[in-house]
Amino acid sequence: MRICRICVENFRNFKHLDVKTGEQLVIVGENKVGKTNLLHALRLVLDPSLPDSVRQLRKTDFWDGLKGHLTKDTVIRVSVDLTDFEDDEDLLAILAEHIVEVEPLVARV
Repeated sequence: MRICRICVENFRNFKHLDVKTGEQLVIVGENKVGKTNLLHALRLVLDPSLPDSVRQLRKTDFWDGLKGHLTKDTVIRVSVDLTDFEDDEDLLAILAEHIVEVEPLVARV
């Protein structure tokens, strides 16, 4: 199984990020560009050991550009597309209800 796409909206320094990944993923960048924020967004979705207290997002977790423009419809959205799991029956069972593409097989969480 591997990550094939990452989408992040309105989270910390990301207004909208949509990245398709290849076989390998390396995160590189200057200081203060969001590497740690991207990793935290991934952990929110993928890390079952993350405590609930960390999953509770605060106003400060919303994209900075929304200053004062938060409404009940403003959301933070993080989604991760996974692929290359079709040969693993356990993963197929877990991800079956999250499949968004059949060829190639892709699940979105």
